[in-house]
Amino acid sequence: MRIKYIILIIFLFTGCNNTKKEDVQISSSKSTAISNAIELASPGVVGIYRSQERVLRTWRGYRNLKPASSNGSGFIISKDGYILTNAHNIRDNFSSAVITTEINVTVVVPGGQTYEAIIVGVDTVSDIALLKIEGDDFEYCNLGNSDDVKVGEWAIALGNPRNLISNVQYQPIASAGIISAVNADFSIDSRSGRLLDSSGELLPDIKLLDNMIQTDASLNPGNSGGPLIDSKGNVIAINTFMRSDSQNLGFAIPINFAKKIANELKLKGVIDRRVSFGLNARQYLYGPAKDQIGLFIDKVDYNSTAINEELYRGDIIVAIEGYKIESLEEIKAVLVKLDFRAGDEIILTVLREDNFKDIKLTLGEV
Repeated sequence: MRIKYIILIIFLFTGCNNTKKEDVQISSSKSTAISNAIELASPGVVGIYRSQERVLRTWRGYRNLKPASSNGSGFIISKDGYILTNAHNIRDNFSSAVITTEINVTVVVPGGQTYEAIIVGVDTVSDIALLKIEGDDFEYCNLGNSDDVKVGEWAIALGNPRNLISNVQYQPIASAGIISAVNADFSIDSRSGRLLDSSGELLPDIKLLDNMIQTDASLNPGNSGGPLIDSKGNVIAINTFMRSDSQNLGFAIPINFAKKIANELKLKGVIDRRVSFGLNARQYLYGPAKDQIGLFIDKVDYNSTAINEELYRGDIIVAIEGYKIESLEEIKAVLVKLDFRAGDEIILTVLREDNFKDIKLTLGEV
């Protein structure tokens, strides 16, 4: 009888030890690269709330409209409270008949504390905005290197989708996936090399949304402006939009490009894309059948701020940096797409005496 009791005690003791071992294994398995990355980046992720009064001017007088409001995401990039987000979270394009008041932006940090944000700069072309909240010891997100991103690596989207951040003690909402593609370009017709919209017409409002990072991590309204992070918790991109006609096709602005825009906004408050070619040109039909369109140079101002000595009157501009152009508007579109500024050197392809030549030109200041 005594032997039976001893065996029973040994069995129970062994069973308890096995349970403890299983508990340890389960506990340790909950900590993954994904959960660690989220833990590292989350303290710097914020909710963005924008409000603005609107009045419509009509021939009968003025009529109050529903205030413009939105919620989105952003992330703190420095201890002193600079925040990156999408421009469309901050500014809408209203008709000329709409009178608006100053934009008010509220930022909610993890834990629920709110701050009134200063708008440092907004660039609607790149869809990037820089905000600032007052303070000097904020937790912030580490910025990674988007040039090193590889297809197939883990990607985690953090933010405030559907304003859900307030439902979880003001902690950012996470979704995980992989990098599906890099260098995703939009609005380029591969056959003609022209900048077109979905209907085949020249884009009226060019946005600089090229070389983007594609992910299948779920993005929902409100995610835009939030960080896309890698498995080390470093920000590799800004979540910007999803394809509404597809499932889990999200696109994000590479962080290396976003840093460039943010630095310029911090210094100047705006992105100045005005440039001078130092020439006058008009549309011109060329080719054996006169069925090709280029820009005939009528005059070159060699005293302008542009360095254009290699161009001559009579040259026909047919392409810029490999993109076919047929109008001055398309020249502007290509310059926006490639994010050129005054002082940058570009390559023009011109037709001169029946020969195509690549000519260097340095863009001048306006």
